[in-house]
Amino acid sequence: MDFFPSLGPPGRPTEEGQTRSPRGWVWRGAKLVLGAPLSAVPLGQIVRNGRQLGQILSDLRQGPKPSRAVPQQPDGRMDTATMTFVYGLSESELGQHLAQRRRQTAVTAYVAFGLGWVFLGAWLLRLLNLDWTGQRLLTALQFGPFCLMFFLTAFKHAHANWQMRTGLLGSAGDYLRSAEAFWPGF
Repeated sequence: MDFFPSLGPPGRPTEEGQTRSPRGWVWRGAKLVLGAPLSAVPLGQIVRNGRQLGQILSDLRQGPKPSRAVPQQPDGRMDTATMTFVYGLSESELGQHLAQRRRQTAVTAYVAFGLGWVFLGAWLLRLLNLDWTGQRLLTALQFGPFCLMFFLTAFKHAHANWQMRTGLLGSAGDYLRSAEAFWPGF
């Protein structure tokens, strides 16, 4: 049984009826042996990644894109007149959009807050069921980032909700010191 018919021994005729020269046989064998490791290298993927890195570098050289930040008045409040002009909306459309976004941020904040407590409870339950070994530290390191991520996501969306409710574009510290309700409103 011939596994490599194209590499047959010299002097044996090919399918086309031509005889193989010893030099051609050695050349084809060398290409097969030396080409096998090269075929394992994903050259197409390397080229695509190189192009993508080039695109990233060109984006970095161009600098930051124009800011899509919310326009604000000198006193720190949202400038709704400028927002309607910039986004091409009417006052009522902008009000509807802000109300919808306020509902979205409230729901996201409450869901993330709930998931944070679920993960914290699961983490505590897991710690109570473990023996006093090094696994407790590993479990703490595994669950801690998830709890933190959910609580920080909840805070971020609650802060955005407060900004839309009050019209103030304040910092997180302003949100915490505010006399307004801490919990997001729909």
